[in-house]
Amino acid sequence: MSLNKLTRRTVGEKVAMAGGAAALAMVSGNMATAGIVASTTAPITCPTTTPINWDVDSDGTADFQLAYSTTSSLAFLSERNGGRIVAPNSVGSDGFAKLASGFVVESAMASFKFFPNAQGGITVTSDQGIGGDLGPQGWSMGDTGFFGFKFTSGGNTYYGWGEIHIQGLSTSPYTITRAYYNSTPFAPITVCDTGSAVPEPSACALALLAAGGVAAYRGRRKQVAA
Repeated sequence: MSLNKLTRRTVGEKVAMAGGAAALAMVSGNMATAGIVASTTAPITCPTTTPINWDVDSDGTADFQLAYSTTSSLAFLSERNGGRIVAPNSVGSDGFAKLASGFVVESAMASFKFFPNAQGGITVTSDQGIGGDLGPQGWSMGDTGFFGFKFTSGGNTYYGWGEIHIQGLSTSPYTITRAYYNSTPFAPITVCDTGSAVPEPSACALALLAAGGVAAYRGRRKQVAA
């Protein structure tokens, strides 16, 4: 085998290796940043008989509870085991903030908060009307809107957003129609982000591609010199 052929093969191998490594880095970057996943336990409707638990990530631990009281005709959404719902700073006990698309749910939020202790029962509907904990926050009967939440799993905290529809019916007071959370611990999430965005190539991937280009350039120079 001639030196030129050996040089060309070596350069080709270098370029292929660099390109392959870059592709792997890009895929790894996509996997690392594609942390928004849908809750498989939504939609979930508040029952009018036995309360049911909502386990957002299906890890076996209830994060919230949906319940209805036949004696008072009140429908509740309660926090369980570290699950918390975004509330306005102005609310002192039970609160349920109505959020806009694009709102970022994270540890510290301007004008909003997570209560340090669980909210025992957020009134969603009352006597076929809007609940007292939701009305002051801009919710109305028949509304479909967004809310933010967090929950814990394995000692980590995860942030998410949900969509709720308030029917106010005696058979189905309200339904959490869909929910998404960031599977990266402690990472924020934007309301209406469903994880469909394609992330930019990582810096590592771009560096590897550049290295492949340099290897090819040097190889061509060697061939010309030979």
